[in-house]
Amino acid sequence: MDYDSPLRRHLREALAADPAGAYRNWFRAQEELREAGEAEAARALADDLWDLLPSLPFFDDTARARFFHNVGVFYGSPGPAADLDRARRSFAEALDHFRAHDEAGWRARALHNLATAISSLGTSAQELGEAVRLFEQALEWRTSEREIARGVTLHNLGLALMRRADLEPERFRAHIDAAAAALEEAIEIRTRNGLAEGCAASQRQLELARRARGE
Repeated sequence: MDYDSPLRRHLREALAADPAGAYRNWFRAQEELREAGEAEAARALADDLWDLLPSLPFFDDTARARFFHNVGVFYGSPGPAADLDRARRSFAEALDHFRAHDEAGWRARALHNLATAISSLGTSAQELGEAVRLFEQALEWRTSEREIARGVTLHNLGLALMRRADLEPERFRAHIDAAAAALEEAIEIRTRNGLAEGCAASQRQLELARRARGE
């Protein structure tokens, strides 16, 4: 994609004027480019957003934190523009605000999504260990009183523990056992709430965990 292409110019101008409003269109463009196999173009738009971030205007600090959270989710998701370092820095901005001004569980959401990014894009046992710790922090807020969100975090914690087991074979059994326990609780929650699709996903992962430990 040429630097002066109409799409890039339009999205840069729109983000500079109204970040939250323009982000939806920017994200839709990313999805369309990914589906079309235009990886280079997707990365170019991602670079533009990253360059613009420090100067974008926001109505207040909470709006800014939520925006940075959403940007962190994007950079932390597998795809042509995935970038774990950018995801970490974006989530750090959000968490810095929500540490003192938590609204409706936004800190737990940011912790969960940062953990998911590290679990998805991380390549070392240390990174997967970090993801596990972040999921556990999110679960401190996502208690039984918020059990649907808790089920999501438990499911992803199970996945992270299974990846950690592969990367840390000397502690394989401990990690697989912990993964199975997290997935079993996720299944219990999802079954109780009639979440058939989520329950099936957790059951598939639990079956893999049980096979891995020889059952």
